[in-house]
Amino acid sequence: MTKQYIYEVEERSVDVRKFSIVSDRKLTEEEVKEAIHLPDISHAGSSAKEDGITATFLWTYYGDDSEIDVYGNLKKQD
Repeated sequence: MTKQYIYEVEERSVDVRKFSIVSDRKLTEEEVKEAIHLPDISHAGSSAKEDGITATFLWTYYGDDSEIDVYGNLKKQD
């Protein structure tokens, strides 16, 4: 049996996603927060409508200041 090394990696960064919310009535903060889950965020321009609220995903800015943590039995660097 071959020995396996398993590592867990966590990567964190600050990404910014921009949405447009249009409604036929005044919304609460909670309703706005729920509305951003309507469109498909894997496609800019994706739009979805529910209960008189139309949410459109506009774009994502991917942050470049990520932090990485690696867990496991690592080989020492020379």
